[in-house]
Amino acid sequence: MIIRKLNIEETIKAYTTEHGFAWGINTVMKSLAPNASYDLTSAGEFIIDRWESIYPQPTSQEIRDEYIRQQTIAECVEYFNKVK
Repeated sequence: MIIRKLNIEETIKAYTTEHGFAWGINTVMKSLAPNASYDLTSAGEFIIDRWESIYPQPTSQEIRDEYIRQQTIAECVEYFNKVK
């Protein structure tokens, strides 16, 4: 099963709260596998110890890539909010 990754606008809308764009490992995992139940550790790389989902388990690299993507979005949102 392949999931369609949210585009930048959809990502901002999905993870923006009254406190601004909220991102982190939880939003990363929600983006990669909505409604998955998992145990995740990070020691230089992301390791999934338990995985329960209809979606395939993401690799450490996929998790890292989405984390960096959301971090970049957060930095851009913060920058543009300051420039207003």
